Amino acid sequence: MEPKCVVFANQKGGVGKTTLAVHMAIHAHNMGFRTLLVDLDQQGSSTFLLTGDADRHQTEAGTALDLWYPNRTVPVQVSPIFGFDFLQASAALDAVDDDLDPAIRALRRLLVVDSGQGPYHVVVVDCPPAPGVRQMAPLMVADRLVVPVTPDALGTQGLASMIQLGLTQVRPVNPKLELRVLINRLKANSPKNRAIAQNLHDHLPEFVLPDDLYEREDVRTGLRLGKPYWEVCRDAGQQDAWYQTFDGLLEGVEGDEAQIQGIEVDAPDNADEILAQQEANRGEAVL
Repeated sequence: MEPKCVVFANQKGGVGKTTLAVHMAIHAHNMGFRTLLVDLDQQGSSTFLLTGDADRHQTEAGTALDLWYPNRTVPVQVSPIFGFDFLQASAALDAVDDDLDPAIRALRRLLVVDSGQGPYHVVVVDCPPAPGVRQMAPLMVADRLVVPVTPDALGTQGLASMIQLGLTQVRPVNPKLELRVLINRLKANSPKNRAIAQNLHDHLPEFVLPDDLYEREDVRTGLRLGKPYWEVCRDAGQQDAWYQTFDGLLEGVEGDEAQIQGIEVDAPDNADEILAQQEANRGEAVL
């Protein structure tokens, strides 16, 4: 059984891609699926959120770069904050951006890597916010591409090119790829934001997910506390929208029968220390 591979990518930064990828992994893990998050962005924002260490990606050893070396073991780690497995970023990841074929071979290793308890059920990939090998290669092995967009003129700039990339370049090679557009960071008090969001729903109904996710400071607060947004959200409508969005993205994932009822994860003994350090370092990382 191969894992379901869900890729979060856009050719525009600032759309909340990393926050959404981490929430995807949190939800899959909490539902009892063996989950691996792969940080392919050399900025290491996912790595930071999962560890509280803003400098963790300033290395080449024991990172996602090892996927490009078949003789190296895939260096999976466990997030001390959220409890699921991850493959950390390296600031040197741009060194692999010259050749697509080796990148595809490297990322296919994710489909067979063992968690120690069996194959993964879900692999989540956080791509860099720029066109290139580390955005194209994950799509060649993915089951779902999630394109986050903010409903404003700048936030939708990369959407057309991402859809065209998926439909015309990737699907002929990887016909299983499903494309989903996720409207994120909608400002509830902005008529213009609402109009753009509605326009996307009206014109791209086959791609746009039904729930829009609003701009909320609680999203970042929750992650700083080691919790998904729906556990700290005070808006019942948005709590449901966030939960249903990620639950829907798990459609078709097959897990071990005994595990898919959800699990409780014990906090590590030093969780408070980790989260305090994450808060202290927060301003140094780009989310």
